[in-house]
Amino acid sequence: MNKSLSIVIPTFRRKESLQRLLQRLLAQRNVRAEIIVVDQNPEGYLDRSLPEDGSIRRLPLAEPNAATARNEGFLTSTGDIVLFIDDDLIPEVDFCANALEVLEKFPGIGCFSPLVYNAEGKELALTQASTKKIGALPDDPSIFSITDTISAAIFFRRDYFLKAGGFDPFLFEFARTAEDQEFFLRMQKKRLQLYFVPSVEIYHDESIPGGCELRTADYWISREKCMKAWAYRRRIHHHPPGMLSARDLFLLSRSGFLNKKVIGSGIGGMAREAKLLFKSIRSSDGFLRDKLGLYPPVEKIDHLTAIKTTPSFKN
Repeated sequence: MNKSLSIVIPTFRRKESLQRLLQRLLAQRNVRAEIIVVDQNPEGYLDRSLPEDGSIRRLPLAEPNAATARNEGFLTSTGDIVLFIDDDLIPEVDFCANALEVLEKFPGIGCFSPLVYNAEGKELALTQASTKKIGALPDDPSIFSITDTISAAIFFRRDYFLKAGGFDPFLFEFARTAEDQEFFLRMQKKRLQLYFVPSVEIYHDESIPGGCELRTADYWISREKCMKAWAYRRRIHHHPPGMLSARDLFLLSRSGFLNKKVIGSGIGGMAREAKLLFKSIRSSDGFLRDKLGLYPPVEKIDHLTAIKTTPSFKN
């Protein structure tokens, strides 16, 4: 394939798994890629952890923010195809070559998620993806469009990511999670399709600490993050942005309480859940008050243009 590949790796509080990932990427068969490590760590954290031969570009960020890391990594990149990949994944040697072959064979695919599986196996990952299936690709029914996915590994044609408008850094600043869910929902509203390609596989090592630590955090901390993200997303996807309709409030309540752990937690747990929900609704309103000017109707949201016009951004 004649298309060039850039690989953007946001990293936070992980050294060993990042080094392992870089070794795997540098050893990819039949693919030479531009590799950009977006360093969200304190100054000096990655000293002597990256190759010094120029094979890796390091882009430092002043504050950790997963959405900003992906956006700025993208804007710094030069490839026709961009792979966003988390620092706790383990690709096989043909991972990138297989992905580029799919994009060459199917020019109508603007972005796709590979099969990202963990210790529970590939079948479970495929089953989970199938629950989000919208429709199959006519030329290859094994490839199908899906509503959303995790952003641990995802390939984009450059122009397609530009149309999508990038990830939301303000949502991540506020809730510290779910920026990928908002992004893929926004893609749907922009009529941009996300595909799932099960023949391109990559292993997700979920035993690695670090990152946003949503998987390992206390249940109630994780719950609060999710509720804040839900409230924020409903506000910015509302017409006009910032409001919450009666339907939004109903759906937020349903999301908050239709949960096995909540239902089984008794009166005390449900009361705590209600407090978190009200707190998330109030705090999302307060956080957004001076930012509503940054949010046009959801179909026109473009966080990448906002970065490019920021004086501190240097490409």
